[in-house]
Amino acid sequence: MHNHKHAIVFTQSPFATDKGKEGLELALTLATYEQPIALFFTGQAPLQLAKNINSDLLQRKNYTQGFNALDLYDIEQVYINAQSLDELQLNQRDLSIAAQVLSTEEFVAKLSHFDVVLQF
Repeated sequence: MHNHKHAIVFTQSPFATDKGKEGLELALTLATYEQPIALFFTGQAPLQLAKNINSDLLQRKNYTQGFNALDLYDIEQVYINAQSLDELQLNQRDLSIAAQVLSTEEFVAKLSHFDVVLQF
């Protein structure tokens, strides 16, 4: 079986749709099968990594805590678009996991190295 390099690009805020949850589930599944994978966060998506997300008001299960398990699945490549962080008025200290912050140009260049790009 050929190991394609997978990039999962998150673009949505945490609870606007189920796309973030679906992307996380796919990432963990691919990692279980030892597929090379990286996660990219842009647009509103860095909010999925924010500390202290309270989903009680929305009456939804908080799937975002699942991102804390990335290390257990050996998913170490996590990238965030710096412009998105700035627009959301967030910095790395506001995030629940470690991630590499890239300029838009670096973000796009890094993404171009992957065989399969899936957007959520």
